[in-house]
Amino acid sequence: MLIILPPSETKARGGSGSPLNCEDLLFTDLDEQVASPITHTRIRLATALTHMQSEEDLTLLGLTPTQSSQLERNAEVMTSPTMPAIERYTGVAYDALDVNGERTGKALSATARKRLAIGSALFGVVSAEDLIPYYRLSAGSKVSVDGKTVTVRSQWSKVLSPALEAWRESNPTGSNGIIDLRSGGYLNLGPVKGAVKLRVETEYPDGSRKVVSHFNKHYKGLVARELAQASTDVGSADSAEQFCALLSNVSSFHDAGFRTEIVDEENVTLIVPS
Repeated sequence: MLIILPPSETKARGGSGSPLNCEDLLFTDLDEQVASPITHTRIRLATALTHMQSEEDLTLLGLTPTQSSQLERNAEVMTSPTMPAIERYTGVAYDALDVNGERTGKALSATARKRLAIGSALFGVVSAEDLIPYYRLSAGSKVSVDGKTVTVRSQWSKVLSPALEAWRESNPTGSNGIIDLRSGGYLNLGPVKGAVKLRVETEYPDGSRKVVSHFNKHYKGLVARELAQASTDVGSADSAEQFCALLSNVSSFHDAGFRTEIVDEENVTLIVPS
């Protein structure tokens, strides 16, 4: 299965990997009709970032004058060192995911890491082990391409969904389920029909519920960790049911009072007590 995590604006600096090679990232081993547009989009956006150095470009990227140093780092996106994507992204979801075991004392195995992917405004979706540089680009940003100002979404709208669908079709039906933990603008870059999406709600003693906002990514990180370590995969058939079945077997979730509720074949709610 492919578990797509939400990205993070905060990222680790540095790295020891070779400079970015867009031809080595997720989906480039798929059929050429799918792989080529994905690679070209990544290169086009990365190239655009290297040339965006003005105050006007700050505005297009959704940055403030105090964040002008991000332009300098974007200028080096094709030449700066890289590190695995799962270690590049930081923040609430990644603290909960705890890929290196700093919180739980147990690092994720290579098998678990292979199930993980991350949504990205620059790369669409990358696998956990894909080597990527530091960059700053959001789903709601605009970039300058061939002298025209375009939205990031417009660049991905016709290529990312087909790539995700092609990934699913290229894998066995018993292990090709997609758990899409992205939300908002990142989900809209390339939604995929049939993927399971997760909504997190807090339940109060009186039975009322409220959508979790601040800790949304925290819970998604916890869910991603458990799914990545699961002994079985989620397939493309009855994905929501399989997803809920896996989570129901997580003892820490059960002890904390977490439970799941299927909304429809593509949407599941994780209910956590207040």
